[in-house]
Amino acid sequence: MLQPLEIANPKRRLDLKQAEMRRLFPYYAGFSSAFVDSMLSLFDLPPGAKVLDPWNGSGTTTAEAFRHGLIAVGSDLNPVMNLVAKADFVSRLDVESFMPLAHSLVDSLDDAVTPLADDPLGKWFHPMSVRLVRSLEERINRTFLAHENYTLLASQKALDRVTPLAAFFYVALFRVIRRLAQSFTASNPTWIRVAKISSEKKHITQRDLAKLFVQEVELLCGHKERFPILREADTERLRILMSNSESIPLESETIDAIVTSPPYCTRIDYAVATYLELGLLRIGGPSFTELRSTLMGSSTVQKATIGVNDAWGGECRKFLRSVFEHPSKASNTYYYKSHLKYFNSLYKSLSESARVLASHAHCALVVQNSYYKEIRNDVALIVEEMAEGLSLQLVGRKDFSASRSMVEVNQRSKKYLEKRSTVESVLIFRKN
Repeated sequence: MLQPLEIANPKRRLDLKQAEMRRLFPYYAGFSSAFVDSMLSLFDLPPGAKVLDPWNGSGTTTAEAFRHGLIAVGSDLNPVMNLVAKADFVSRLDVESFMPLAHSLVDSLDDAVTPLADDPLGKWFHPMSVRLVRSLEERINRTFLAHENYTLLASQKALDRVTPLAAFFYVALFRVIRRLAQSFTASNPTWIRVAKISSEKKHITQRDLAKLFVQEVELLCGHKERFPILREADTERLRILMSNSESIPLESETIDAIVTSPPYCTRIDYAVATYLELGLLRIGGPSFTELRSTLMGSSTVQKATIGVNDAWGGECRKFLRSVFEHPSKASNTYYYKSHLKYFNSLYKSLSESARVLASHAHCALVVQNSYYKEIRNDVALIVEEMAEGLSLQLVGRKDFSASRSMVEVNQRSKKYLEKRSTVESVLIFRKN
């Protein structure tokens, strides 16, 4: 059993190196690069070993595994986060060319592009501003992907064509529209509302859009030390997958280590968290709804009936029973179903991770407990019990007090329990 002292705190705020280098994209979830570095050092992997993060998000695991000389494999269903993860791999040797490229992209922008029918960006921007932003987005797409035809970035085939350079300029534009739509953010850091009336929609001129875009590129270039110095052979050590954690497109027993954090069971809507950026990628309407319903941790529920699986363990069954029997409104309908959906996805995902993990390889998971009303949801214990039946042996655990939790956002929750103890746990398993 690993000693607790060997397990590092995953909190981002403790990572001084990461604090010095401005993050490419604001993302609520995740752990620090220092934590991943400590896990990879603890696992003592040989050169060329494969490291997977099935919930790769902004790509902390893939970036750090790559820097260790390992083969980095990241998987995420959200096209926005896959671009963010890829953008971390632009070569430091190319950074000097980014500013001339940025000026070239915004040169002579206009609003003459053919408007999209029901453009998702229209939820936040005035029609003329939408056309200007769309003009810049099309330029990035056609400059770095395919000049003749626009490439919709919603499939693995399209993602494979995206170079880190293309992803970098997309992320710069993500940051621009995020800045412009700042007034639409709510107290919940993962939620963005839409304009209720036309007068709320944002206006931007061609000149201001060009200026903001160049500024964002310049800011990112100012921290070029975060980017690796790449050789051509290095590109073979990175693979970003647009895939569901419940069905990972990898052969069995081919992964030498997993470092990841499953979405927390705190009703964080990871699709809405990137609603704006997905809109920029032309993912709106039914395609947004479909993605949202598929992402683990989403606040949506499925129409299909999900039954309680005995393999989820006693703690999970006890918690679900307590939710179902709670007297508050919708406890035995919506909230019960949303928790069923979460644990069903969690178990399937852990099963997939166990399948692709090589014999005797390690898996590090960062999880957080939560509450339904006054009922404690001990996710760490639930994961431990699920893992037992999946040939994953717990070899280390360390708990850390978490000062930030989505529960604190909802002040009404205090009527059920005035004081909550939020704990973030690092669980380390070894496959038998």
